[in-house]
Amino acid sequence: MSEDQGHKKPQLARNYDRAAWFYEASSTIFSLGQIQASKRDQLQFMKPGDNVLYLGVGAGEDALLAARTGAKVTCVDISQGMLDRLQLKLEKENLEIELICQSAFDHDRTEHYDICATNYFLNVFRPDDMARMLNHAATLVRPGGKFLIADVAVPQGNPLARAFTFLYLKSAMLSFWLIGLVPLHENYDYPALFADANLTLEHVELFRLAKFGPVAYQSIVGRKL
Repeated sequence: MSEDQGHKKPQLARNYDRAAWFYEASSTIFSLGQIQASKRDQLQFMKPGDNVLYLGVGAGEDALLAARTGAKVTCVDISQGMLDRLQLKLEKENLEIELICQSAFDHDRTEHYDICATNYFLNVFRPDDMARMLNHAATLVRPGGKFLIADVAVPQGNPLARAFTFLYLKSAMLSFWLIGLVPLHENYDYPALFADANLTLEHVELFRLAKFGPVAYQSIVGRKL
């Protein structure tokens, strides 16, 4: 992902600022709640006091859930508009989260976190930058810590299910591409990149559209070696 490091706000940040008001609501409607379910699945791997980092947190529905468990949460996003919406949620519940508006590539707290989550974030990158971001994010996790990814799944199942999933997920990608939020690319097989990032796969939970349709979303847990 190209990000302007000068004083001018990056175009991508401006695009997400404009999308902040509808971003979470649209994902809930489009996924019939399964995006939110894939994020909630991660709570079982957190405990009070854990240092948890959310990269590309957006409006932060998942970070809010983690804060409610007693985790010490840090959120990074390039969109101040997204972080402002998260701040409003925190104020309503009297919760505190560290909010940092910066490029995730610039966040450099090496081996600081017990858990790093990159939920529906790695897919905003083209393949080469996605792999680079995954590797960078893994460096922020302490040895033995958890690396969490909730995201769209690679199409699977019988040919009809695979075709439906491909068309269904690509329709969302095309919509977000048209408003400048994501590039067009294939659905990523994240565990295939874990070895290069010094991660090992521990858990995968699949989420079906409407709970009985084709697999469309997933929650992945890796462990830092």
